[in-house]
Amino acid sequence: MLIVTLPAVTNPDLADIIAHPQVGAVRYNVGMRTPFSPRDTLDKIEKITRIEKKLLWVDLKGRQLRIVRWADPDYGEIELNHSLSVDLPATVVFRGGFRSTIVGIEGNKIYIAPNPKEALGAGQAVNILGRNLVIDGYLTDTDVAYIKAAGELGLNHFMLSFAESESDIASVVNINPKADVVLKIESSLGVSLVNRFDPRQWKNCRLMAARDDLMIQLNASPSYMLRAVKRIIERDKTAIAASHLLTSLQHGPVSAADLSDLYLLYQWGYRDFLLSDTISHYYLPQAFQVWRDLMTVVDKL
Repeated sequence: MLIVTLPAVTNPDLADIIAHPQVGAVRYNVGMRTPFSPRDTLDKIEKITRIEKKLLWVDLKGRQLRIVRWADPDYGEIELNHSLSVDLPATVVFRGGFRSTIVGIEGNKIYIAPNPKEALGAGQAVNILGRNLVIDGYLTDTDVAYIKAAGELGLNHFMLSFAESESDIASVVNINPKADVVLKIESSLGVSLVNRFDPRQWKNCRLMAARDDLMIQLNASPSYMLRAVKRIIERDKTAIAASHLLTSLQHGPVSAADLSDLYLLYQWGYRDFLLSDTISHYYLPQAFQVWRDLMTVVDKL
């Protein structure tokens, strides 16, 4: 099954994307900019998914670090959505792979050197690598607002970014006792959570291998990354594979590497695949074609 990341609710193609026969379920990222309240935003999506009988996952940001205020090069700090502490020096990784060193922290503000060449946009996700990293809190105010709005609309399916502990699950279930959650595994602590995962006891949970941030956070050998992704599907046969899927479509025809990647994940047991924001928003027709072609032969190879 393909799970597609939805565009903004103001996008005129929203209904067509949800209705597409190759879309098995959809994900709404609460970090998406919208002129509407959380309830009105979800209401607009829910009306379409209900008609089309498609499952809607509300993707919460949790402890994922994101920039909340524009930071100009050479001038001032970078303001994040969580306060944090980490042994210095530590490394911060920005979108596109640019890395810098954190030289100072004040609550939710970090100071880095060298500075990036361009201004850093609000909403951009970042990764911090360092010893004794502690991110203050889990759910953001926006997360809480969306959980409550979803409950009012009878929507109970959530994805939890950077899930690392049982208390992360409890923070959602305490607000919505009917919540079904996907635990997005994106860090070494997340991998530790996988080792404790028991589908017989955690009946309201399933796992996701969120490979982009996981690869950055593990900061280890490629073989360790592969073992982690394989371990996830071994612990949960319903686990979802996500991130770095079909990225070659951004540059032209699908690559042999991307086809081999999908086939390996399929051979390991993955059956549900979440397409990233970029592929979902700009390359869906190409992704659908690749998926359709691959599914016709994958069991015969």
